[in-house]
Amino acid sequence: MDAKQCQVDQEMMVRLRRELHMHPELGWDLDHTTALVRAELDKIGIPYEFEKYGRNTIVATINPEITSFTIGIRADMDALPIQERNFDKPYRSKIDGKMHACGHDTHTAMLVGACKTLYGIRDQLKCRVKLLFQPSEEGRPSGANVMCQHGVMDDIDCIIMCHVNCNDPVHRPSCCFGTTNSASNRFKVITKGRSVHVASPHRGIDALAMAVKIYDGIQYMLSREVNPFDTCVFAVCTMHAGTTISTNADYCEMAGSIRCLKEETMEWAKARLEKLVRTVCEDMRGEYEIDFGDGHLPPAVNSRAMYESFLKSCDKVGGEGFCLPLEPSPGAEDFAYYEKKKPGLLFGLGMRNDEKGFNKPAHTVDWDVDESAMETGVRLFTQFVLDNMEGVPNLEK
Repeated sequence: MDAKQCQVDQEMMVRLRRELHMHPELGWDLDHTTALVRAELDKIGIPYEFEKYGRNTIVATINPEITSFTIGIRADMDALPIQERNFDKPYRSKIDGKMHACGHDTHTAMLVGACKTLYGIRDQLKCRVKLLFQPSEEGRPSGANVMCQHGVMDDIDCIIMCHVNCNDPVHRPSCCFGTTNSASNRFKVITKGRSVHVASPHRGIDALAMAVKIYDGIQYMLSREVNPFDTCVFAVCTMHAGTTISTNADYCEMAGSIRCLKEETMEWAKARLEKLVRTVCEDMRGEYEIDFGDGHLPPAVNSRAMYESFLKSCDKVGGEGFCLPLEPSPGAEDFAYYEKKKPGLLFGLGMRNDEKGFNKPAHTVDWDVDESAMETGVRLFTQFVLDNMEGVPNLEK
């Protein structure tokens, strides 16, 4: 059987995607979102578990009685704290300060579409399929990590996901093997000094001057200590110090993010930052605190076996060479937690259409997508399941 022969409910996906887009929710607070998804799953008749793997999680299952091989498909559901500017769109966000600016509404709608298509051909499938609707990809704690901690991957043999983009032409998938997304870790550095009048700086300890020296040290590290062929993004995004113009700052807080494609580079970066902060503060007679939060999100790494099989599925859907190369991204993706448990595959799906104005970057106020590509996404999921329902060839355990 070929995915081209399968029924895909494009009308339902567009309707659902627009409803989700109009009512974006953040993090784990997805009560309206999950109610919409559950209503559609009830119409399909597919069995699902609600909140078994954490708050507002949904896991639907096709062919639960088959245990020989299980394919997982994941979609994230949360939005971003961004004010939408698409004033001409009837489906623009109705919630001030919240927007689906990264495509998770599209991911969710496509996964519901995949549920309907795959459930309709369940008698022809020789595997079990689990469809994971995940909260909090953008926030912390990570929804993927929590679902994994609750055992969602225990009976899944491999897992696949799609992330839409407006870089590639509409309908075109993209993929690679190996690392797709970087490891990520937030950091906060607090420098502490002693405040005095600016006329007598020698009597005080300038916390802002310490922070500036640390900032400069980070730039030196990046330019002189990181292999030019490696990737290490070290972004200081905020710095707050002082309250008046007549005394030096006795407290400064700086915060940002580290992104590395390699785990070992991330470990080096964290240790090197801590040494830099300690050395600067000791030299300038100050004190410090440094916080890396709850640990770094690991890099997302595609399985070679799944990549090779996915290319064949892409050719069946769109013809030879349909799949474009996917460049590794310094952006983080908590799909990595699933891939820590079992082999996984992240692929991109182009939704760029310059004629219709769908060409803005993700995480921006005017993001929007060409919804026609959702049908292609469902066919790619379906073809991958059809091609691998008895197991992915050479799948690493």
